[in-house]
Amino acid sequence: MAQILLVEDEVNVREILSLSLASHGHDVIACADIDEAEVAMRKNSFQIILTDLRMRGEDMGLDVIQLAKEIQPNAHAILLTAYASAETAVEAMRHGAFDYITKPVSRTELGEVIERALSEPIGGPALKKDKVKNLSGNPRALIGQSTAMQRVRDRIERSAKRNFTVLISGESGTGKELAAFYLHTASDRTSKPFVPVHCGAIPENLFESELFGHVKGAFTGADTDKMGLIESADGGTLFLDEIGEMPLLIQVKLLRVLQDMKVRRVGSEVEKQVNVRVVAATNRDLDAEVKHGNFREDLFYRLNVIPLHMPALRQRREDIPELVHLFLKVHGGANLNITDTCLKTLSELPLNGNVRELENLVQRLMALSDQDTLDEHLLSEILIQQTSPDQVTLDDLQAKDLSLDDYLEQTEKSFVQEALQRTRGNATKAAKLLKISFRSMRYRLEKLGIKEDKD
Repeated sequence: MAQILLVEDEVNVREILSLSLASHGHDVIACADIDEAEVAMRKNSFQIILTDLRMRGEDMGLDVIQLAKEIQPNAHAILLTAYASAETAVEAMRHGAFDYITKPVSRTELGEVIERALSEPIGGPALKKDKVKNLSGNPRALIGQSTAMQRVRDRIERSAKRNFTVLISGESGTGKELAAFYLHTASDRTSKPFVPVHCGAIPENLFESELFGHVKGAFTGADTDKMGLIESADGGTLFLDEIGEMPLLIQVKLLRVLQDMKVRRVGSEVEKQVNVRVVAATNRDLDAEVKHGNFREDLFYRLNVIPLHMPALRQRREDIPELVHLFLKVHGGANLNITDTCLKTLSELPLNGNVRELENLVQRLMALSDQDTLDEHLLSEILIQQTSPDQVTLDDLQAKDLSLDDYLEQTEKSFVQEALQRTRGNATKAAKLLKISFRSMRYRLEKLGIKEDKD
């Protein structure tokens, strides 16, 4: 029997889970939000904190887990989520969750996870390696049977066997963090923390304190000792996202950590030994940054022991249909159909935002569809909305000294050029996208002075 705190904002779900837990012989205190949970944590001692992820439209469950770490450090936190994605797993592990359960909650699975948590000491295995890998086959950015992705997975699995630093490069939205997490789960550090740090999101004046921690009184506002992110990743993996944004002064200090595996908190004279594997990522050309003096050459070579490049989505278009079906499943659209033509159109888009942009498009299709099938007509409407110019008033035309004919010609030219770009200069296919005849397309090309690509 365990003392369990349940945090769930939906009344019916809260009552059902309370009854289910009680039927397993556990004592349950149920709360509707984080405020009630804090009061309960301060009055009672719990072995399990079971919390929903989404409450009041926000990921409040992660705040509950963070609060539990402070008030109930001897309790295991378990997350309830309707979004079984690799990103959920990353966030759950980062915030100290023991495990997560996908809604709707199975009574059997709930009982098994709680029993496993009760048998594990605090600090023992968190999210299981096999469970993380099976979130929908593989972490979402790493699925796909293209040669490029097979090469990436092979490099990660071989790299995971060693403790050398890894530098992941690639455009924004290609899945660099998920590649780092996949490497972590494939290594013998999987039971230890995975700590992601977005270097571009930390103010320069707070960087040293966040990364290395500080002691009480080190500076104004340092009321207590604080563990840094490097220490919090001890035994596990420290993921430094957008490493190119790191200030030069901090680069020097990070270099020393990589050399000696020791950290010193701000304001302290004591160095602490750590065992951390560092994985960094960047969408910048660090070679060029080194030449321009924006990145230390010695740190670059320390990080770039094992280089790993994440391919752009346009370099592995054959993986797009598989990604689309995965996004439908992840976002609750597993019962929706999608036409082959719609899939083909998605596969031919520029997708400069890579996997992140594709996921955004799929979510938008799901949100705007009132049918069981996602088709190319709805996709065309969405794409037109994205590329349509802002509403122009008569005052705008007069301010720009444009006639109505000038404005309409500019708008028409923009759509024709966009259609040609998507079809790689094929006027016949572009005409179909615009839903006009080929003769009409030829007329517009001549009128607008646009040359057709004959290749």
